[in-house]
Amino acid sequence: MAAARAAACWHRVALPTIAALGMALGGCATAPPAPPPPAAVEAPVVAPACPRCVDASAEIAALRQELAGRDGELRELRTQQRDQARVLQETTRQATRAKVKLRRLATQADAASYVAEVEVALDAARSAPGAGSRAALLALAQEILDASAAPFAHGDYGAAMELAAQAEQLAAIAAGGAGRTAPGARAAATTPFDVTVRLRVKRDSHLRRQPRTRAPSIRLLAAGTRVVAHAWHNGWFKVETGDGRSGWMHPSGVGAP
Repeated sequence: MAAARAAACWHRVALPTIAALGMALGGCATAPPAPPPPAAVEAPVVAPACPRCVDASAEIAALRQELAGRDGELRELRTQQRDQARVLQETTRQATRAKVKLRRLATQADAASYVAEVEVALDAARSAPGAGSRAALLALAQEILDASAAPFAHGDYGAAMELAAQAEQLAAIAAGGAGRTAPGARAAATTPFDVTVRLRVKRDSHLRRQPRTRAPSIRLLAAGTRVVAHAWHNGWFKVETGDGRSGWMHPSGVGAP
């Protein structure tokens, strides 16, 4: 009896303990739970563009395209302008050479007619508005034209026409409004001469670096010095001396050779 009670007691105590131990051991063999899935990343919400911004962007793109086209046209026009300028220069040189040949072969009648034409041009320039501001240039042109009388009298009609051509050139500059540019106005471009103008310094005068009264002096030219004028700018001659120095002189300081 005692043994039966002991066995029953062992079953009551041992069996639940063994069952609990088995459950614990079984739990240790179970795989760990999977980690939770990553939180979903929400896509950024793109705000709709405003209609004005879309229209402005399209207009800017159109303007840029138009500007690129205008730049191309401008480059093409500049190229054409340079080509035309070269053609004009060559045509002018050819015309000048032809005129020189004609003057060398001039007859008495040719020279007399040409001198008379230049005299008429000078009279027209003197009667034009604002002629007073160009008085020095017109006086010089007349002086050079008068100097053509001496070679004409000696039968050198080519030399007479050469002097008349120089006077005609100065008359054309005067008729075109040559003279000092008004203060604040844009300075006129330099006008090269088709026919170089031979001049004589009337009194001791400065050869200046720029075409203005207070420009630095290159040197003082004594009265009687011969110079050759190659261009005109803003009321001044661009001249070259016999020793190759180049500078600017006012027409009031020079006369016919």
